[in-house]
Amino acid sequence: MNKKEYVIHQKPIPYMLVKNYFSEDDIEHMFRELKFLTPKMEFQDGTNLPTKDHKKNVQINLDKLYENRDTSNILNVMNKIYNDGELISNLEIASWFYEVWGYTNNDNTFVAYYENTDYYKTHRDIAVISMMYWLWEEPKSFTGGNLHLTDYDIEIPIERNQLMIMPSSTRHAVDPVKMIKQTDKLSGMGRYCIVRFLKLK
Repeated sequence: MNKKEYVIHQKPIPYMLVKNYFSEDDIEHMFRELKFLTPKMEFQDGTNLPTKDHKKNVQINLDKLYENRDTSNILNVMNKIYNDGELISNLEIASWFYEVWGYTNNDNTFVAYYENTDYYKTHRDIAVISMMYWLWEEPKSFTGGNLHLTDYDIEIPIERNQLMIMPSSTRHAVDPVKMIKQTDKLSGMGRYCIVRFLKLK
């Protein structure tokens, strides 16, 4: 059984990292779907971004893709978060802000994929709470791709099988990714980030 490690940050902004979050079985189920989805991913303009070159990556929106969400391994695995009492208790330790978790009544999930020279400049998410989960094939085939909370000069080194939860209004950016050796486009050897936004209808 995987042993989770909770890392709580209260100041200057309340966010939480959970290392080694999902089981190896869960990871395997997600990778089966990711291998199918990656060739179908495309560049999509972000909401309220100043220019088209504000980001360079590809992604796919799972809620638009699946009429029945139960057919997606990724969505089923991500839904386990909602029943994780230990995670919710630790969020409440991080800040009173996360009391809003129980009032959110809508979510949206997409997969963002980064390969050579891909990046995402400083932006905010249009939601209440943002969750980011990082995954990649082993052995790791790229460098870079760390997350920055730009208003606070905080760098968050990404780790495989790590979940991050933060207020969506927190401005953040993704460092450029550099592949260690040349690969085909959409090879699946880059940086995956499964993103879930919690919202209020």
